[in-house]
Amino acid sequence: MSKLRIKTADGPKEEILADWDAWMKAASQLYRRFGRRLDGDSPFEYHEVAAVGFLANAAALAGFIPMNEYDVFKRGRDDKRTKVRGRADLWFDAGGRCYSFECKRTRRPVTPHYLGQRLGYAMGDVDCVRDDEYHHAAGCLLTVARDSKRIAACDQFAASDDVDIAYRIGPKAKPAYLFFRLKEK
Repeated sequence: MSKLRIKTADGPKEEILADWDAWMKAASQLYRRFGRRLDGDSPFEYHEVAAVGFLANAAALAGFIPMNEYDVFKRGRDDKRTKVRGRADLWFDAGGRCYSFECKRTRRPVTPHYLGQRLGYAMGDVDCVRDDEYHHAAGCLLTVARDSKRIAACDQFAASDDVDIAYRIGPKAKPAYLFFRLKEK
């Protein structure tokens, strides 16, 4: 199997990378099965809930305990001191470490600037998740690049300072990219 992680910025701890590499290996295997069964479709082309559910399934296949789209009390977007009812996108327990993700999806990875905006929106959601929910949290941007121009834009964005960790999974002609920015605690 080829290397799935295409970017690691300074700072992510080795245990995070070990957990996430196992998760993405399972995601890549599940992605291939999905594509074969659904004639080349990507689970990231439907909607955010389906994409996050796919990632939760991959976490389970990696041996972790996942939960997705669950009700929580979050901090208010404008006033972090307030508590508001909301939903968190994805959480999993990797055995000693828990991770929380707020995800966004895009169907049009046209420019690195646009991808940066979308990942920024995910980080705005991460900032609302209470710190006692996780050991590590991250914003996640999911996209499928359908042509060489978009693949180039995704590769350029993966190399940018906006991204801490990036993975590419799926077929070479139409890969899925998963971009992560870690929240500092």
